[in-house]
Amino acid sequence: MSPSEPPTDGIEAMLPIPPEKLRRHPRLLHVRRASEAAAKALAYARGGGGGGGGFEGGGEGPSEGERTYDDIAYRYLCACPQVPYLGVETLAGLAVRERRKQRAGLPADLVRLGGQHDFLAHRRLVAQDGRSRFGIERGLLYTMAEPGGEVTGRFPLAVPNRTLDAIAEPRDMSPQPTMSVWRQLTESRWLPLDELIGYARFPTMHEAASRLARGVFPGRHHVFVSHRWLDTEQPDPDGTQARLVAWHLFASLCEAVLVAHRRGLHTPRRVAHAAMGMPVGMAGSDLTECLLVGVLRQTLDDTSLVPVAQEVERVGVDAVELGAAQASGDVGLRRLRALIDALPSLRPLLERIHLWYDYSCVPQAPRTPEEQALFRRTLESLSLLQFAGRTLVLLDDVADYLGRAWCSLEATTSLVLTMGGAPDVLLTDGPARPTGPTTEAESLRSLVQDRQLVMWRGLLDTELFRVQTREECVRRLGLSMADPGDLPYLYDRMLSLAVPNGRRSRQALATGVVPLPDMGEDQVLIPAPDYTGSQPVEGKRPVRVIGSLDGWAGLNLGGYVKDGHADAGPADVTPYWHVPQRPVAAGGGAAPTCHVAVVAECEGEAVLISSWVRRHHPELERLLHVTVVSGSWTALDPVPVGHLPYGRLRAKPVRADVWVVVGKSGPVANEVGQALCRVVYEARLPVITVSLDFVADNVAQVVGDVSPGAPHSALLSGYGAGYEHPAGLLYMHLYEHLLQWGAPVR
Repeated sequence: MSPSEPPTDGIEAMLPIPPEKLRRHPRLLHVRRASEAAAKALAYARGGGGGGGGFEGGGEGPSEGERTYDDIAYRYLCACPQVPYLGVETLAGLAVRERRKQRAGLPADLVRLGGQHDFLAHRRLVAQDGRSRFGIERGLLYTMAEPGGEVTGRFPLAVPNRTLDAIAEPRDMSPQPTMSVWRQLTESRWLPLDELIGYARFPTMHEAASRLARGVFPGRHHVFVSHRWLDTEQPDPDGTQARLVAWHLFASLCEAVLVAHRRGLHTPRRVAHAAMGMPVGMAGSDLTECLLVGVLRQTLDDTSLVPVAQEVERVGVDAVELGAAQASGDVGLRRLRALIDALPSLRPLLERIHLWYDYSCVPQAPRTPEEQALFRRTLESLSLLQFAGRTLVLLDDVADYLGRAWCSLEATTSLVLTMGGAPDVLLTDGPARPTGPTTEAESLRSLVQDRQLVMWRGLLDTELFRVQTREECVRRLGLSMADPGDLPYLYDRMLSLAVPNGRRSRQALATGVVPLPDMGEDQVLIPAPDYTGSQPVEGKRPVRVIGSLDGWAGLNLGGYVKDGHADAGPADVTPYWHVPQRPVAAGGGAAPTCHVAVVAECEGEAVLISSWVRRHHPELERLLHVTVVSGSWTALDPVPVGHLPYGRLRAKPVRADVWVVVGKSGPVANEVGQALCRVVYEARLPVITVSLDFVADNVAQVVGDVSPGAPHSALLSGYGAGYEHPAGLLYMHLYEHLLQWGAPVR
């Protein structure tokens, strides 16, 4: 059976509307089909039939508990109605595309040319008027018509454009946070770039001990190199990794010099917040901008920059790019050394780029007792080493890289800790400088980001719901390790870094309870059936900060386990709850009633946050001077691969004086969280947001609409008992089919 043809066995039992009722009420047919889409996707993803793990081919596959989380995610996405852009990436999907690409057998030049189609296509000077959906991909801003998603315009972000310039503002890359961790990293060893070029390979720590730099300092650019070992004794047997790294950093430094010279050494790049924070106009890569801010500005001034830029321009960009394209064949780095000899003013800057490469910067086995102690201390500070700089991933086989527990952990750490939010990526079987519009960096960033969603589900299944052991969790995450003894360390690190940053998808599964303002007289204010989310104008949400609440514990699964909450028994998964009424103090007036609406990326996260809210709601009451009387949770899961203890969806009218929407900043500000804020605001009720992933100023009151004039809500009369979707709804169907339509709406 093809992944695009999910089975229908067992779906009828999950749908509550009998066929005879559908014939009497044709409108309900659409409701049934919406519920059926979610039910089919879940049944296909978790069932035992079909090709194993969603791959092409027939035969019986493994059961749900035996499947890897990645395979379940791929099968779910295959069975969902397909939507353009913003699809969740999986390793299983990547493997299928690679096999299809190999079967197509197109020459590499044709594949590269096809990838440049959008860059060569005719483009408008400005975006069209009217409502459009926007997307960012491969350095292009796309505008798409509603509702069909047809591409109506393509705008390169680096080309001057009136529309983009109007929404862009100055924003530099942040300097590396070396001063905040230098005390903890005084024993760390780093290999300067000029020393790497001198060796033309990565030396052992014993060999290069006297040439390694110690500690981290301002004015240096620190690079943590994440790589696969290609041999048990030597990670880089033929020196290819060393050659690519040297050329990559050298070429990026040359680019930083030219950008600084042409844009201005102290002129910041411009970034469009409304275009997903993408740079507009003259700008380099994130690595280039980091080198400009952290090395050039700390070392040069406008006068001393000139001779460096003149040298680079005299050598020529083409010479640098050509050398980088042939980096893997530059044995002994003879070509690079010859090029550096022509750049005497640039040469001193090379020693300010420091690399951390495990083979060169920690003692290798066999170790003396002192070396073993240093090795353990370094292991404990790995996350700080990545935090101090940028992570450079050496990538050859994406699936194998992310299938190795250490590499996967380093990639995830870089996503959380790297300034700019993503690692730099360098292909070990390609040039040191990407030449086409599509880069493996974008692919890996997407994969790491999306696998973080899957890892989070696996950890919640293990620690919150207790449905599997840690060993089973690691197996279902598809992670391998050479030494099983590394499991405790790796698992604890995953637990501390696994909280994803938010992911929007129209294929996400909505479950739980969607609370709606009860307006009295049997009337409920609801999101309009054609409701669509929108981005704030100029990236600024219309909110007023009213305080701070330490809510990280609401997302800290490791803390939840450490504090013994997991030992108290299974977490309460009830998606709607009441808080027992408490007596009013003598002489004091009754505080306004408050409903807390939790929005989350999956049911496990929703239960985790709700558990924290139910334990800590007195802190919220003291901050806002309210009385919490009820709470609910809504999960919008882009990859529903984990345990679904509730697995249903319904709407519920709620009567409260104040509403508080709680969750991570992404879900709170977008989709269900945004819709709740809008509908409560239009009900003329105070609505407060609490972003648990922010440390300070994370409690704010909504004081306006991000998109004034757009249809947001409708008043529904005669709501009645409501309607429950037994398998939830896809987000694309949520607002149109949340309620059983037929009652008068105005």
